[in-house]
Amino acid sequence: MSSLRDEELLQPTELDIDVEKRISPLSDAAREGTAHQNELGPKLKRQHFFSPLDPAVSEAVNRDAETVEYTPEEEYKVKRKIDNVVLPLVICRYLIKALDRTNIGNAHVITAFNENFGITDNQKWTLALSIFYVGYCLLEMPANVLQRRIGANRFFFLSLTFWGLASLSFVYAKGYGALLALRVLLGIGEAGYYAGMIYYLSFWYKRHELAMRVSLCMTGTYPGAIGGLLAFGLVRAKTSLLDGWQFLYLIEAIPTLIMATMILFFLPPFPFFATFLTPRERAIAQARLNRDHKPQSHGGMNGWQGFKAVVNDIHAWMFMTIYASFNVGVATISYFLPTIIAGLGFTAINAQGLTVAPYIVGWFMVVFQAWHSDKTRDRGWHIMLSCFVSFIGYLILATAVQESVGAAYFALFLVIGGLYSLFPLVMSWAANTFAPTSKRGVGTAFIVSISNCVSIASPQIYFDPEDSYRKGHAISAGCVFLSMLMAFLLRMRLSRLNKLNAERLSSMSEDEKISLGQVTEILDSDPRYVFMT
Repeated sequence: MSSLRDEELLQPTELDIDVEKRISPLSDAAREGTAHQNELGPKLKRQHFFSPLDPAVSEAVNRDAETVEYTPEEEYKVKRKIDNVVLPLVICRYLIKALDRTNIGNAHVITAFNENFGITDNQKWTLALSIFYVGYCLLEMPANVLQRRIGANRFFFLSLTFWGLASLSFVYAKGYGALLALRVLLGIGEAGYYAGMIYYLSFWYKRHELAMRVSLCMTGTYPGAIGGLLAFGLVRAKTSLLDGWQFLYLIEAIPTLIMATMILFFLPPFPFFATFLTPRERAIAQARLNRDHKPQSHGGMNGWQGFKAVVNDIHAWMFMTIYASFNVGVATISYFLPTIIAGLGFTAINAQGLTVAPYIVGWFMVVFQAWHSDKTRDRGWHIMLSCFVSFIGYLILATAVQESVGAAYFALFLVIGGLYSLFPLVMSWAANTFAPTSKRGVGTAFIVSISNCVSIASPQIYFDPEDSYRKGHAISAGCVFLSMLMAFLLRMRLSRLNKLNAERLSSMSEDEKISLGQVTEILDSDPRYVFMT
């Protein structure tokens, strides 16, 4: 009898089974990736607009990501779902941003615009272009820190609204002083956008998936083409109240303000806050990233610590040199393209239309380079190829712009395709290199902000309109060649570091490997970290 009683006591009760299901890593909820998310209470309301995201949600999803079991087909389905929701919003966001930024180049060839703002010579024009980068450079890094705190949707809502209102103000502004002030405000509004979006996408995609997504979301080629088409049509518009260039700013500013509201309500700040994903899908989305580079939305280095880590990293300075050098061309070609084409003998209106073809052809090179870079998991050689293509284009412009209109126009195709394909390649390479996440956010912003300090002076290289800007083209060719050289040196350095780290790990005993510890996110100084080259 006592023996039977003992057996009964050893049998698990319903309460024991329930507890075991909740704490066992092999429970159905754990394998499903929902155990810890199910334990979350009611969704906490944020105290105010600038209050941080709830770290408990992030922790719950990350803990579920450790135990979730899923098939490759399920991972592919989640990735496609992210592509269908996140990418369209980012693409539309960048399209509107690029139109607002470059429409001044299209407006400049219109006489009424120059008369309204008192642009009487090339010096005033280049100063108006350069002053944009003052606020842009100063606020780039603080902007990424703010984005991580309040979430991408709220941060980009603020920036879009700010520069949408600034762009709208151009319609009724008058005088050279107003032009300079509004250009500064546009720069402040755009600060943190480009590096911030690279940083944002790194929370959604693996390292070898990033360049292709960046090329689709953040290339200036199709905004350049659409901007040229809009300008080609709108410059003819004229009413008793508005001139053609005013319609150009009006039509491009209003969608910016509309897009700001859409971003606020529909762009998820992080995967763990993505309402378009189920709890299981959120765990899978986080798990696929954690098994690649473990991006962390909370904790780690603060902004100042991240800044010190970046400044002391030679890779940051090498990336900055690559970006700053090719950005000399980008910071000028987008503004001067209509002017350069007009200088080939075309009318102002036809020059607007002729800007479209180089941008369309350039888009194919941008996407192909990014796709092939992700496929081969190579960044360095692809960057060198793009630099070489734009280098040849600039050489043709510097030597043949006065001899052959056809050769000069063909060279613009090479310049646009080569330059704009560098953006996704260089910035995704930088995002693939910096770790932990807090350093990645500051690092990408550091590259863009310091590089754009060079852009303040970049428009000044096009000081020789009487000589068809040949000196400016020659300077741009030299800068692109420097980018190519620095990309080669950086690739060789990272390849060597990978080899040294592999040798160091192979020579370690098991105890030494254990002593490295199980860290939340591997630092780029850890021998276990593998750099993408």
